Amino acid sequence: MPLEIDFFGSLSSPYCYLALDRLDEIERDQDIRIVMRPVLPGVLRMSDFWTDTPKMELAYFETDVARTAEFLGVPYDHPNPSPVDWDEEGVWKPRPDQGLTYRLYNMLYQAEGFSKSYDLYSSLMRLIWSGQTSKWDAGNHLASCLEGCGLPANLFEQSDVLTKQAESHFASNQQALFNCGHWGVPTFSFNDEPFFGQDRLDQLRWRIENSTV
Repeated sequence: MPLEIDFFGSLSSPYCYLALDRLDEIERDQDIRIVMRPVLPGVLRMSDFWTDTPKMELAYFETDVARTAEFLGVPYDHPNPSPVDWDEEGVWKPRPDQGLTYRLYNMLYQAEGFSKSYDLYSSLMRLIWSGQTSKWDAGNHLASCLEGCGLPANLFEQSDVLTKQAESHFASNQQALFNCGHWGVPTFSFNDEPFFGQDRLDQLRWRIENSTV
C-alpha cells in the first residue's frame, strides 16, 4: 500500500497552484498517494485573521507570487475572474456574496464521491491561475475541466450556496488541518508532520525518501 500525503489547499491560493507540478513529481517518483483535503479560502473560514491587513502585505504578496512563478517557469497571471469576489475598499476583504466560490466548492465536494478530488482540484487551479484562460468560468471551460477529469460535465451546475454536506466536509478538512499542526495553505502532512508552504516541498521529498530507507 503506497504512503500518503494529505494536501490541504484552497482555490484562492496561488501558492497552492505553484506547488502542483512539483507535488505531481513527488507522487510519481516516490510511489506516494496524494489525499486532497480542500478547505475554504482563508478569508471565508478564518475571517478574523485577515482584519486590518496592511496594503504593504498585499503588495509584497503579489510581487512574490509573480516572482516565484517566473522562477519555477510556471505560467501565471491574475485570474479573471478571481475565485473570491473581493471588496475593492479593503485588503483581502471578501464581498458578502460568494456565489462563484461556493459553486466551485460544491463541485469539489461532488468530485470526492467519485474519488476525483485531487484531479478536479489541480485541474481547476491550472484553469484559474495559469492566466491562459480569460473568463474561465464562462462558456464550456468548467464542463471541459470536469470531463478532462473523467467527471460528468453537468457537475458544474451547482448551487450558489454551499450545501450542508459540503459545508460539513470542508469544516472537517479544516479541523484536520488544525490537528496536523497548521492553519494555512498549502500545507502537506506526511506521517502527521506538517510542511507549510510551496517552498517546503524539497523538505517533504527529503522526509519521504528518508522514511523509506
